[in-house]
Amino acid sequence: MKIRQRKIKRDVVAAMRAAGIRPELVYAYERTGFLLDETGYKNLSAKDKAKYDAAIEDYLDNEGR
Repeated sequence: MKIRQRKIKRDVVAAMRAAGIRPELVYAYERTGFLLDETGYKNLSAKDKAKYDAAIEDYLDNEGR
């Protein structure tokens, strides 16, 4: 990933955390690059939904539900 892209991603993550977005959603963004609302999630392909859902599950499994 290019330096500028990394900075943008760090800035987005910082803004998400400052806004109080649930940590599993921040983690899913970090892992997938998908920044979604409900409509965006519904419009994902099955493959991308599986990738996003797996990131959420990974976070919840590792952080202890």
